[in-house]
Amino acid sequence: MTTFQIRVDKDLKDQFLLTSKKKGLDGSVLIRYFMETFTQKPDIVQFHIQEDMFDHLLENQNIRKKLKKVSHKLDTLWF
Repeated sequence: MTTFQIRVDKDLKDQFLLTSKKKGLDGSVLIRYFMETFTQKPDIVQFHIQEDMFDHLLENQNIRKKLKKVSHKLDTLWF
Protein backbone atom coordinates (compact mmCIF):
# COMPACT_ATOMS: atom_id res chain seq x y z
CA MET A 1 0.00 0.00 0.00
CA THR A 2 1.19 3.54 -0.76
CA THR A 3 -0.06 7.10 -0.37
CA PHE A 4 -1.05 9.28 -3.33
CA GLN A 5 -1.21 13.03 -2.74
CA ILE A 6 -2.92 15.47 -5.07
CA ARG A 7 -3.75 19.16 -4.92
CA VAL A 8 -7.36 20.17 -5.46
CA ASP A 9 -9.45 23.22 -4.82
CA LYS A 10 -10.75 23.20 -1.23
CA ASP A 11 -14.36 23.74 -2.31
CA LEU A 12 -14.13 20.86 -4.78
CA LYS A 13 -12.70 18.58 -2.09
CA ASP A 14 -15.39 19.57 0.41
CA GLN A 15 -18.20 19.08 -2.12
CA PHE A 16 -16.77 15.73 -3.22
CA LEU A 17 -16.55 14.45 0.35
CA LEU A 18 -20.04 15.76 1.18
CA THR A 19 -21.58 14.21 -1.92
CA SER A 20 -19.85 10.87 -1.38
CA LYS A 21 -20.93 10.86 2.29
CA LYS A 22 -24.56 11.49 1.23
CA LYS A 23 -24.26 8.37 -0.94
CA GLY A 24 -22.84 6.43 2.02
CA LEU A 25 -19.43 6.13 0.39
CA ASP A 26 -15.94 7.04 1.52
CA GLY A 27 -14.20 9.52 -0.80
CA SER A 28 -10.97 7.55 -0.89
CA VAL A 29 -12.89 4.41 -1.90
CA LEU A 30 -14.37 6.32 -4.84
CA ILE A 31 -10.95 7.59 -5.92
CA ARG A 32 -9.45 4.08 -5.74
CA TYR A 33 -12.43 2.71 -7.69
CA PHE A 34 -11.94 5.33 -10.39
CA MET A 35 -8.21 4.58 -10.57
CA GLU A 36 -8.82 0.83 -10.93
CA THR A 37 -11.55 1.30 -13.52
CA PHE A 38 -9.56 3.85 -15.52
CA THR A 39 -6.48 1.62 -15.47
CA GLN A 40 -8.50 -1.28 -16.89
CA LYS A 41 -10.48 0.84 -19.37
CA PRO A 42 -8.66 4.13 -20.07
CA ASP A 43 -11.09 4.97 -22.88
CA ILE A 44 -13.85 5.67 -20.34
CA VAL A 45 -12.42 9.18 -20.02
CA GLN A 46 -12.46 11.37 -23.11
CA PHE A 47 -10.95 14.84 -23.31
CA HIS A 48 -11.91 17.02 -26.22
CA ILE A 49 -9.79 20.11 -26.61
CA GLN A 50 -11.44 22.97 -28.42
CA GLU A 51 -9.17 24.43 -31.06
CA ASP A 52 -10.86 27.80 -30.58
CA MET A 53 -9.30 28.00 -27.15
CA PHE A 54 -5.80 27.65 -28.58
CA ASP A 55 -6.50 30.20 -31.28
CA HIS A 56 -7.69 32.62 -28.60
CA LEU A 57 -4.59 31.99 -26.47
CA LEU A 58 -2.28 32.58 -29.40
CA GLU A 59 -3.76 36.04 -29.88
CA ASN A 60 -2.29 37.06 -26.52
CA GLN A 61 1.10 38.70 -27.11
CA ASN A 62 2.49 37.69 -23.69
CA ILE A 63 1.68 34.06 -24.34
CA ARG A 64 3.24 34.26 -27.82
CA LYS A 65 6.46 35.72 -26.37
CA LYS A 66 6.68 32.97 -23.77
CA LEU A 67 6.05 30.29 -26.38
CA LYS A 68 8.82 31.72 -28.57
CA LYS A 69 11.23 31.61 -25.61
CA VAL A 70 10.31 28.01 -24.88
CA SER A 71 10.65 27.09 -28.54
CA HIS A 72 14.07 28.75 -28.77
CA LYS A 73 15.23 26.99 -25.61
CA LEU A 74 14.08 23.60 -26.93
CA ASP A 75 15.81 24.24 -30.25
CA THR A 76 19.02 25.01 -28.35
CA LEU A 77 18.75 21.86 -26.26
CA TRP A 78 17.74 19.44 -29.00
CA PHE A 79 19.46 20.70 -32.15
